Amino acid sequence: MKPVIEQQDFLVLSASINYQLSGDPVNWPAILALSVGSDDSAEDDLLVDLLAWLGDAYGGDKRRLGPFAVIHPIRSAALYRRASDARILHELAVAMLHDKDEDLTRDRYSPEKWARLEASYRELLDRIGPEWEVERQVSVLARRPNERYYTYLGRILDASESLPELIAVKLADRLDNTLDMTIDIQTAASRYNCFEAIFDIMFAVASPAGNQRLRHPVRGKMNGAKRLYQLFKNVVVLSLLRIRKKDAYDATTMALFESLALASQRQAQSILLHLFLYHITDFAAQRRLLEEARVYCQTESIRRVTGLKHRSRLDGFLTSRFSPEDKVELERRLADLYQDKELMAVGAVALMAIFAGFQYHPDFYIEGISEAGLHEER
Repeated sequence: MKPVIEQQDFLVLSASINYQLSGDPVNWPAILALSVGSDDSAEDDLLVDLLAWLGDAYGGDKRRLGPFAVIHPIRSAALYRRASDARILHELAVAMLHDKDEDLTRDRYSPEKWARLEASYRELLDRIGPEWEVERQVSVLARRPNERYYTYLGRILDASESLPELIAVKLADRLDNTLDMTIDIQTAASRYNCFEAIFDIMFAVASPAGNQRLRHPVRGKMNGAKRLYQLFKNVVVLSLLRIRKKDAYDATTMALFESLALASQRQAQSILLHLFLYHITDFAAQRRLLEEARVYCQTESIRRVTGLKHRSRLDGFLTSRFSPEDKVELERRLADLYQDKELMAVGAVALMAIFAGFQYHPDFYIEGISEAGLHEER
């Protein structure tokens, strides 16, 4: 499968957009050309004005990992465009605005600036055309305060019956967030192929990475446990789409679905490589963990949400580590997971197998995931 964008191309795109965002003044037509292409049409003028509006609304705010916050909606639209055969104005507008109701709220601004932003926004909506229901789609894509993630996704799926493009926009959003995690892990792990490393560990006398003394990279804001949580969210998204048979609505949706599964698998590989290069460096321990994960992945347990049966440390992995809705409790459990490097390693391998399942089997999903949350499957 050819992904919508390769990781290296994503990093180049990000760097190019970020460079333009650093300009004074910002060259919004150049950013349009970089992200979704330009054809010197009247639509270009509208999209440039929309980008400039986003730039004004986000200002100098930064993402958690450092880049300008406005780069996320721009790249999401770019990924949507790369997956689509056609450059459709209202769909690109929804992709650019998908976080508007979550991020750009009245309480962020002075009354004067909020009034100016809202007036400009209404003018942009009028130029796009009310028949495309852009405002309604943006509203659906916003997660409400205290809304459970599963409920939020279920609401999008329900709305997609009449607004099917919502699915592809949400997939582009998740794909951007997944690819963006790599900005924080450009380390020695990127020089190795995960599957080659697994072969060396399981079958070779030695591994080329095994005898090196490597300095641990600077610890970023998103550690391995938090990366695993983001991959768990992708498991939920992909499973719900498969259960509701929304994964193959059209070529755009299929391309983004498959790209998200592949990008997620590669992120799980990066986590495993990092653990084996810097934390679990003993060959015998690595072999033992890979064998443990292999046994689990070759049972039906890999296809369902399991409880704490204690036959394997992976029993109950999803529910025990990632299920809390309370943010404080979730942070505590992720902190506990970060201390358990062996569980992180077998969990990363299990996720690699899960995302491979999404790629290779059109009917694969994790049983026990629904809009109501996680429930154990026997």
